[in-house]
Amino acid sequence: MTMIKKLKKVVIPITEASESLFPFSRSVPRELLPVGDYPLIQHIVDEAVESDADEIVFVLPSSGKVVVNHFKDIDKVSDKEKGFKDRYSPISFSYLLQKKKTESGYTISKTEKKMEGEPFAVSFPDTIFYGKKPGIDQLFSAYRTSEKPVVALKEVDDKEVASSLIVETEKIANRLYKIRKIHNCPSPEETSSRLALAGRYILTSLVFDHLKKMREDAKIADALNSIISSGKIVYGNQLDGSWFSCNDVPSYLKTNAFFMAENSYFSNDLKKYFKEIL
Repeated sequence: MTMIKKLKKVVIPITEASESLFPFSRSVPRELLPVGDYPLIQHIVDEAVESDADEIVFVLPSSGKVVVNHFKDIDKVSDKEKGFKDRYSPISFSYLLQKKKTESGYTISKTEKKMEGEPFAVSFPDTIFYGKKPGIDQLFSAYRTSEKPVVALKEVDDKEVASSLIVETEKIANRLYKIRKIHNCPSPEETSSRLALAGRYILTSLVFDHLKKMREDAKIADALNSIISSGKIVYGNQLDGSWFSCNDVPSYLKTNAFFMAENSYFSNDLKKYFKEIL
């Protein structure tokens, strides 16, 4: 088997508006809400661009086309947006429409033909990864060594266990684990593990083989459990960096505040403003 040296495609599933972000997402898709100085979706796409991907494949409902339009017609942007044009012109953007709302497994299964049998990344746009090295790039480095599916892991606290996909693991090396099982939102008493799936994956065509045997309500985690049960290996990588959630209004506001503070254009004015009013 020829070793794949470069990640070519990143799949970004776009879902229908979540009530957890109302009223913000009532008229503006979550992916276009501002985080710092540009929309949430650009943070997700930038991670793929910085990981040297060639193509971004959006899977979205018909209402999600506005997200794709943000990156279309790049040649028509104004001179003020030259940086935007320079950054995204080399990237190919495509999309697949999904007529009904489904779980993540069925959504990803729609991309099989487009992936052409090669490994690919999946990046969910409800969480931003922030680190010196892009999260997808870190995962693909682990894939090149193992040539096995690799999932991103993050540590959660006791309060987050019941709303997370918790993994039972066997530690292989620093930040690298062999996945034993994935639990869907267990109680803290059901597992001692505090490592959870973080919404970034490097997958192979093997995932499609297992999804074909499953119901439409299957998640990626279900397919990974099936792969593991069949005797195949799935690795987990606890990425070196931080995760910022945009799943609900409080987490979105905190994430936006962090990225505004990280941007000197905003932070200097904010510091000055708070000094004046406090």
